[in-house]
Amino acid sequence: MLYPASGTFLEASAVGFTGAPTDIPTVLDLDIEEGSLAGLTGDTVALDAIVADSAGVDIGDPIELWLGDGTVVTSKVAATYERGLGLGQVLLPRDVVAPHVQAAFDTHVLVQHAPGADRGAVARALGALDVPNLSVADRAGYPARVDEELELSEWVYRLMAGVLGGFAAVAAVNTLVMVVLDRRREVALLRLTGTTRRQVRAMVRWEALIVAATGVVLGSGIAWLTLNGFARGVTGGAPYVPPTQAIALAAAIVLLVLVATAAPSRVLLRRAPTAGTE
Repeated sequence: MLYPASGTFLEASAVGFTGAPTDIPTVLDLDIEEGSLAGLTGDTVALDAIVADSAGVDIGDPIELWLGDGTVVTSKVAATYERGLGLGQVLLPRDVVAPHVQAAFDTHVLVQHAPGADRGAVARALGALDVPNLSVADRAGYPARVDEELELSEWVYRLMAGVLGGFAAVAAVNTLVMVVLDRRREVALLRLTGTTRRQVRAMVRWEALIVAATGVVLGSGIAWLTLNGFARGVTGGAPYVPPTQAIALAAAIVLLVLVATAAPSRVLLRRAPTAGTE
């Protein structure tokens, strides 16, 4: 779904519901910020607070929504809520959305069992719907399933990041090795002037630490500037990296630079001429 915002069009995920709007809080805890779901009908819509802010609309204001097939509908904002990122950023009746999508199959059925209800009978009735990939859960089970999906996605993202980081590490190591080996004349001159191997190795280590620290600071700054605007636009907050992960990443970078410079420097020192004793 697309909605206009400051002369541009932004994409948002939509959720269609069936039943009485007043029953939504029994299965979805949206954390209503303003307005009420009681007035949510075919002519009104509930928006995530970030979406409403991006579109510049408030309670009672009209907003144009472009549905999946390009149909434009104008709805009034009945409510805004805080928890749209994990549940859906636009909430409106299913009858409004269903005619404008390729496959109008429900993906999630949220169930609230009445006291004394036959849970087995409810499960069998839902299983007989013959809807592909239908997920059935209650209010407590839905977050658990979402957490499982996010955990699986997180492992996939970590694997991709690891592969990309591996390629970057190989490229960085190759560059550092070539740079150090290219300094053979400089190392030879230092040895001929009486510089000891220990002094040369110390010089190389300090240079490596300066390079690593500069890379960590500049890389962190560039990543922050790049992600900050994206994160605030999507979540309304700044990007967050756990301190333990940040420290581990910085330590890995420093170790990589030290190893990539120490090994070739030892090779140069073995081949360099000497002016005296160590």
